[in-house]
Amino acid sequence: MLELTGSGAEPLEAEDPRRIGSIPLAGRLGAGGMGRVYLGVREGRYVAVKQLLSSVVGEDQDFLRRFGHELDNLARLPADATAPLLDSDRTATPPWFATAYIPGLTLREAIALHGGPLPVRALWLLLREAAAGLVAVHALDMVHRDLKPSNIMLTLDGLTLIDFGVARAAEQSQLTRTGMVVGTPAYMAPEQASGRRRLSGATDVFALGSVLAYAACGQPPFGDESGHGVLYRIVHEEPDLEPLRELEPDLAELVATCLDKDPEGRPTAAELLERACAHGPFTDPLWPEAVTERLAERAAFAAHVQEPDVPTIPLTGEKAEPEPEPGKEPAAAAPAPPATVRPEPTERRRRTRVLLAVLPVVVVAGGTTLAVQHLPYTSAPQAGAGNSPSAPVTAPADPTASAAGGSPSGTAAPAQPPAQDPGQAGTGAPPAGAAGGVGGAAPGTEPGGDPGSGAGGAQPGSGGAANSGNAGNPANAGGSGSTRPSNGGTSTAPTTAAPPAPPASGTYRFRNGNNSKCITQVFGASDYGDCADASARWTVQGRPDGSFKLVNERGGGCLYANMLGQAVFVGDCSNGTAQLWRTGSGGSLRNDFSGGCLDLGMSGGLVTKTCGGEASQRWTRQS
Repeated sequence: MLELTGSGAEPLEAEDPRRIGSIPLAGRLGAGGMGRVYLGVREGRYVAVKQLLSSVVGEDQDFLRRFGHELDNLARLPADATAPLLDSDRTATPPWFATAYIPGLTLREAIALHGGPLPVRALWLLLREAAAGLVAVHALDMVHRDLKPSNIMLTLDGLTLIDFGVARAAEQSQLTRTGMVVGTPAYMAPEQASGRRRLSGATDVFALGSVLAYAACGQPPFGDESGHGVLYRIVHEEPDLEPLRELEPDLAELVATCLDKDPEGRPTAAELLERACAHGPFTDPLWPEAVTERLAERAAFAAHVQEPDVPTIPLTGEKAEPEPEPGKEPAAAAPAPPATVRPEPTERRRRTRVLLAVLPVVVVAGGTTLAVQHLPYTSAPQAGAGNSPSAPVTAPADPTASAAGGSPSGTAAPAQPPAQDPGQAGTGAPPAGAAGGVGGAAPGTEPGGDPGSGAGGAQPGSGGAANSGNAGNPANAGGSGSTRPSNGGTSTAPTTAAPPAPPASGTYRFRNGNNSKCITQVFGASDYGDCADASARWTVQGRPDGSFKLVNERGGGCLYANMLGQAVFVGDCSNGTAQLWRTGSGGSLRNDFSGGCLDLGMSGGLVTKTCGGEASQRWTRQS
């Protein structure tokens, strides 16, 4: 087994692959909601291999196109700005890519290891190195969008910016056009928090100012919670820079200009680089002693590449040689046909400097940063049997509904929830032709609540019944005007299912069943508050497929969701599944994008969570 001491990686787990593409894997660097990052070996060097989760990708072609566009942008970035892209397969199932492995520590890890804020000299060095990386990025008209301590990797010779999975040419950003908010609340710029302005290099400068304040003070300048409170302070209040002013007044003044509410009032990355260079020269060791020692361990690991002992996997159609029985002579092998000789590939020019980078994913697992986090796809979760392809799903099936008689029907009903009580959001009756199959089969769920493939799940919209274990139980699935028997049952007469009826249009308040508060808006974020508040009124804009948008009467923005467990925001009402909601059982509001139900956040604000029928997910509609 490969020795991982000093690498920052953990041993592979039972469910982890041993090889991705042609790259053998040695350990796991981290995991997040979008995928996993592994330590691999390619062409005599360590690499970080990011593999997306199958449950995230599904059959979403739009997501795959945008993911390919992100890889194209990553390939454009210069090697001195981030970990270079070395290999990828965007057509694989699931897709993956590999970048140089960076033997470093995130800024968050370094501060924890040091035991407190960085010294003044290290702060100016941090500014110089980060600003230099942003200069290269901004020169390509790209924006990082999520600069934060866990996306800055300190190394023995400086630092590297990572998590460019969401970087893209600003004028081509699908996220900007649909009003999606990408970033970490505590390090967002005001224009990100409100979603009202086009992002630019000034957005990254604001985030860098917050990062410097964190490195000098131990916490972000507007607080470190993830709810609406920090967004409000970013937009309306002044940053807390007192500890930095006492430590280094000159740097505090510069950070204050980075945190200007107006993007036009902030310095450029090039101007920050010039100011920081004036405080040099910076000599070794660059970082505090404890940090430098750990970085030396990482660099020593990267300098001696070990080849993982991974068995060769036979190609498709080949059979592996059986193990010989103990004490028995193996049979003589037939003469092998002449081997096809392939020309050796021309050796690529290698950099003498070993780049260590952890790539695009999402969160941190065991202190390892992953990159490619905020890549929301724009189609609803799909239900299917195992990994078999399924027809596009307009909305997730209702996991709490069941067929007549109380047992699963094994058939997929149209994406229309059961009828609601008069006081619940969006009433509506089941469509005609769905008798006996109203409940449908629910999509499976991945650990953590992400909608995924469920064994025996139905394929909504295909017009046929899917097998969930009830042989011979025919039921109508709707969609194509005909039905199929389930597991060999007799066919029923062809019927045509009526399209789901949209909820009644109008303007309402939505009161929570747990705390009796109503959905409100606080600038670019959603919240729960007094039902008499002017921002508590939402206009329902119904669509023919039964989904609807909730438009805030006061601000004019639409309620939209990110991934499961993440905050729900209010922003641009452009087309996109993130802004589409449906009524679910018990008065819940289910989002087409995340597949989750609107719920109360842990410390404030609203989130989407796996639908479970809790009182906190019940929203009563009131005029």
